[in-house]
Amino acid sequence: MTAKKIYFGTNLKMYKGNAEVVQYLSELSDFATTFKSEYDIQLFVIPSYTTLKDAVELVKSKTGRPKIKIGAQNMNPNDNGQFTGEISPLMLKELGIELVMIGHSERRHVMKETDQEENEKVLASLRHNFITLLCIGETLEQKNYNISDEVLRTQLKIGLQGVTAEQLSKLWIAYEPVWAIGTEGIPASAEYADEKHAVIKQCLFELFAEESKKIPVLYGGSVNPENANGLIVKPHIDGLFVGRSAWNAPNFHALITDALNTLSGDKTEVPLTNEFTETAVQLIEQLGGKANISALTHCATRIRVVLKNDGKMNKSAIEKIDGVKGLFSITNQYQIILGAEIVKQVHDEMKKLLI
Repeated sequence: MTAKKIYFGTNLKMYKGNAEVVQYLSELSDFATTFKSEYDIQLFVIPSYTTLKDAVELVKSKTGRPKIKIGAQNMNPNDNGQFTGEISPLMLKELGIELVMIGHSERRHVMKETDQEENEKVLASLRHNFITLLCIGETLEQKNYNISDEVLRTQLKIGLQGVTAEQLSKLWIAYEPVWAIGTEGIPASAEYADEKHAVIKQCLFELFAEESKKIPVLYGGSVNPENANGLIVKPHIDGLFVGRSAWNAPNFHALITDALNTLSGDKTEVPLTNEFTETAVQLIEQLGGKANISALTHCATRIRVVLKNDGKMNKSAIEKIDGVKGLFSITNQYQIILGAEIVKQVHDEMKKLLI
């Protein structure tokens, strides 16, 4: 039986210059030899344009190591022309690039790219035989209007218009809710992410029938060591597209190893969680992570926490977490108001995660 493929990758955005990327990939490639799993693991890294040539050469030089696919963050759909500042498919192919990312949230919402433009790029990328990673996701406003499913289906139907069944082996999808990305992002719960992955897979089935099962759907959106294990075991999630938690090679290695151990140890069902687990996960993340919490207690209505470094805490993100009614500080303590009905349950879940 062919081993199930599990995907782990990262987009370095406009971080890391050439020397940093080469060092990062060298470390990650060495770490990749230590993965022990019954799964077929596919790693990919998407650095900036200026680093692509050396990134491809570094990966090729690591013979006998698990292959890391190198991708481009964007691509003009035209082979050539008067498009100053753009990069064409032929230029990327000359460098030996294997993967092209299309429609990242920042391309859509900062650079104002449309679904139709993403479709042009998808078709060009597939025509040139690149692995094509189409990113989709709803904004917080769309989520609050309860139209997330419609948004995802629209992005898929327009973005994949004209794609043939023969091209599906080169197509990947990344679900990245816009409200969960970046320094202000609030991670989606594993349950929410899996629910949206199911919507995506149903839409892909409607478009491509049985052939759609060739298309992996990856989750990205503030994936971190605290939530990766809960995400990777979900039945509709085929891999993790990790952000800043992957930008340090040892940290990325640890996240992948832990996720694979969790996946291997639980082949039949998702680890037991309850409705308060995700709130606890989000609080720990926005408080600066496990290592930043030096003490944790609770009283009738609030959780009291002492931090090692206040600068690592994201106050605005904490106040947006479901169930949080307020946040204030007394001396060296931060007090998170949750209310008498849930404070103990959330505190207990946080304690479990901090062990």
